[in-house]
Amino acid sequence: MEHKERIRLNIGPVHPAMHGVLKLILDVEEDTIVKAQTELGFLHRSSEKIAESRFFSNYYPIMDKLDYVSALNMEILYASTVEKAANIEIPARAIYMRTIMAEIQRIMSHLIFIGSFGEDIGNITGFIWALRERELLMNVVEKISGGRLAPMYMCNGGMFYDFPEGIDNEILNVLSTIENKVSHEYSAMFTKNQIFISRTKGIGVLTKDMIKKYGITGPIARASGIQRDLRKVSPYLAYDKVEFDVPVADAGDTYSRFIVRTKEILESIKIIRQCLKDIPPGPYKTVVPWVMRIPKKDTFVKQESPRGEMGIFLVTDGSDKPYRLKLRSPTFFALRALEELLVNIRVADAFAIVASMDPVMGEVDR
Repeated sequence: MEHKERIRLNIGPVHPAMHGVLKLILDVEEDTIVKAQTELGFLHRSSEKIAESRFFSNYYPIMDKLDYVSALNMEILYASTVEKAANIEIPARAIYMRTIMAEIQRIMSHLIFIGSFGEDIGNITGFIWALRERELLMNVVEKISGGRLAPMYMCNGGMFYDFPEGIDNEILNVLSTIENKVSHEYSAMFTKNQIFISRTKGIGVLTKDMIKKYGITGPIARASGIQRDLRKVSPYLAYDKVEFDVPVADAGDTYSRFIVRTKEILESIKIIRQCLKDIPPGPYKTVVPWVMRIPKKDTFVKQESPRGEMGIFLVTDGSDKPYRLKLRSPTFFALRALEELLVNIRVADAFAIVASMDPVMGEVDR
């Protein structure tokens, strides 16, 4: 029997095809990966420990830097956790505004996914197109909040500013552009592209059993046939007041994970249009003290981020700062599956599979 030479490849933590500072250690025989290890922790910044020394109102900049591709979703999650712990009820207008901003950020995040996924398999045009569409929404976010990547728009009780006059029409125009691009141009670029199909269909299959084994949620789980979306099963904000579908696929492969996220963009557009139509007038925040004390209690809140179920476990002790804060990162659970998923595949396919996980290492390492 011929002996195959085994070599070890160290990919990352800084590499053009790594989504952040993730390191893969791959044992390879010829062109086949026979063993895979993931190495995390290169971006650990003690984010959870920092919360213990900050007022409840001063932790938002840290949340922005966790999942920095969907910072607004992180801000909304933290605000919702503090408000639940402090029994703060936000105005109806703020509820709709947060829903709109959460879905704008979801679209922006999925566009980054589409672009970076395309780049990882050699489709640079797809990357440029996706960034082009994302920039349209980035300009909207900047006009609303004054920020771009890290908007710092939410605050305890609501948001810092109301929507500027006329922004609803600009949002609707941008959504129409993105809807047209995703439905037609992106379809031709990706799903009708035989090279793309051959690189993704049947590659990196995650079964339902694997999804449950690793605790994976979000678009990755839905691409494997698990129809679970917190916006539907445990509605928050204005999600129980709007109509939308939850895209699901059955194959569980890299192609399905791409398709589910693409379809989610179109569903987010539906949600935003309904919210803009029904958003009520009135105050956009409940006035609360900048420095406040929260009674001793344990509070847990989870929401549907673009990468899955993101959660915060907050422990308060009656002081003006968190006693403990713990984050539940959906990407961390997804990356745990790579050591099983990357075995018995070709080396080139590993990059497509990692990209299909849509990892953001800021929320993983924390």
